[in-house]
Amino acid sequence: MADLGRGSADELRRRLAEFQESARDNARVELARTDATLETRLAERTIERDDVARDEALTQLTRTNLAEELLHIQAAELEAANAELESFSYSVSHDLRAPVRAMLGYTRAIQEDYAALLDDEGRRLLSVVQSEASRMGALIDDLLAFSKLGRRPMNSATVNMFALAQEEAAEQARVANLPASVFAIAELPDILGDHGLLRQVWINLLANAVKYSSKNADPHIEVWAETEAESVVFHVRDNGVGFDMAYAGKLFGVFQRLHRSSEFPGTGVGLAIVQRVVRRHGGEVWADSKLGEGATFSFRLPRLDG
Repeated sequence: MADLGRGSADELRRRLAEFQESARDNARVELARTDATLETRLAERTIERDDVARDEALTQLTRTNLAEELLHIQAAELEAANAELESFSYSVSHDLRAPVRAMLGYTRAIQEDYAALLDDEGRRLLSVVQSEASRMGALIDDLLAFSKLGRRPMNSATVNMFALAQEEAAEQARVANLPASVFAIAELPDILGDHGLLRQVWINLLANAVKYSSKNADPHIEVWAETEAESVVFHVRDNGVGFDMAYAGKLFGVFQRLHRSSEFPGTGVGLAIVQRVVRRHGGEVWADSKLGEGATFSFRLPRLDG
């Protein structure tokens, strides 16, 4: 009985070993089949991804080509627009200036040759015609300057803003017959920009400050700057007549004025030039004021080391 039991146990172990070996063989076969399937699927997905990548690259190339073509078209349109603007400027320069010069010439001739035939009212009216003709000539000159400003190429270099502001302040003081002490100019940081264009900014802002503070018995104009993280803000403050902030939106428009020309002469182009120059340098300009309490004009430009 013991031998029979032992034989049955041996047989059982043998069959179990065969079963385990068969199971391992089946597992190896299934694993191999699974690996083959995975490799096939991976290859298929790789091909799909390659196809998608090629399609995306082709789409991007097509977009780039279209963008370049559009850029060429826009460049051609811009060149045509500039040519048209040049033609307009020529027309303004010659066709409009001619009748203005004629009016001034004829009014001077009347004043010189027929003054004795005119009464006081006639002479006053003749003076008005001369004054308005001169103002029209100034408007034409300023319009031409404004139109040329947008076409002038930028010549960027380091600009000494402190020296530039001092030079223009001295010139404004000389023209207005004012003492240099009217201006208080603090140290100003250098800026990367076009020296000639930035000079126009200082000319117009300082001339405005002088003009609108001219009725003050003790005019005073301050210039200073504040350095920010990525920019520099320049300020020009006067103690002149100021303006109502409700109309501040008109300040930088061409031919826009907040005061009558009989009070303060000018064509209303200076601040429009300031805005155009500052914007071309990647900056912005604004103003703050109260009637009778002066005004502060400020402009922001990128830092030299920004």
